[in-house]
Amino acid sequence: MRVLIVNNYQNNSIGGVEHYLQTLVSYAEENHPEITFKWFGVKDKRTKMYQKFYNAATTKAIIAEIDTFKPDLINSFSIGATVTPHFMWFAKSKSIPIIQSFRDYYYICPKTYMLDMDGKLLHEHTGFLDCVLNHYPKKNIFYDSILYLRQSYHKAIIKKNIDYFLTPSQNLTQLIASEFGIKGETLPNPVLISNPFVGEQKSDYLLFVGRLDAEKGVFTLLKSFQKIVEKYPDEQLKIAGSGRVQAELEKFTTENNIQNVDFLGAKNKEELMRLYASAKFIIVPSEILESYGNVILESFAFHKTVIISNLLGIQKEVEESQSGLIFPYGDVEQLTEAIEKLLTNEILRKELEQNASNFVQNLSFENHFKELQMIYNKVLKK
Repeated sequence: MRVLIVNNYQNNSIGGVEHYLQTLVSYAEENHPEITFKWFGVKDKRTKMYQKFYNAATTKAIIAEIDTFKPDLINSFSIGATVTPHFMWFAKSKSIPIIQSFRDYYYICPKTYMLDMDGKLLHEHTGFLDCVLNHYPKKNIFYDSILYLRQSYHKAIIKKNIDYFLTPSQNLTQLIASEFGIKGETLPNPVLISNPFVGEQKSDYLLFVGRLDAEKGVFTLLKSFQKIVEKYPDEQLKIAGSGRVQAELEKFTTENNIQNVDFLGAKNKEELMRLYASAKFIIVPSEILESYGNVILESFAFHKTVIISNLLGIQKEVEESQSGLIFPYGDVEQLTEAIEKLLTNEILRKELEQNASNFVQNLSFENHFKELQMIYNKVLKK
């Protein structure tokens, strides 16, 4: 089987999708020679405005790739920036089935956050004016209108040409199925990190891992930790990551005299593994709707429980498996209560840790690949 992967970017340093794709291609090369993957992506992120609607250069390049590689199937991932979906028309003319892997909420709402300007969660997308005027974040009417038109244009092409879709979470699957009217299913993300420290875990600090952007909820976490450290002065919080608001977060910490907070900056894979291994638990306080939450799976791989906001796509799975605590996003008081509960109730924490470990055992890359292979075969038979 020959599978052409189409994605905006090729460089795995850009984000989680590229990291996953690199793992997918490498795993297949080493373990499944019956499947050959070819990954098309662009290294340069820069595009002109008109190219964001129709990128002739990348479309031509993908068509050439289809002609030379002759794939049995195309699996498209994050597209719409450097890569536009026009290649799908050519693939359809060649009767090549296309699977679209949706990894976020962009094709539901082009602003992706699924929040209105009052911070309320959107459960459906009602149309152009509501999106431009009332959905968060709002830049200006011109920019938001162009963003909406581009997304709508691309969505119409995708809807017309794909044969099947995949998403990593039940919530996103339900929204995509309703919006596109096409069959698809949930294929949970695999764990992309291993735990070499089994039996050596410590419990030294609370941990946040992620981008330091306003929507990640780190200001809420700092406000909550300020209350915690006043009551439990020996507790520590480590923040691993970098981003647009790092300087503001550090300034906020200093100005409010919040003790025992350590900003570590961006960390590589090996450094993150050691951080997970020695954490008491991990906090994921996101204040935007996220399709999954790989930090949660990575925490579980290290037998650590989590406290997450109710905007994580994996919320339902965490709740059903009883592997972590969930709080209403942006609620400092309830986050503080959850942190205190895990700090003071060791029996509960151990129970959640065991459930987390059990939950993640079936999410190995080996199992993930078997499921993906079955989906590919199913789509090809159809």
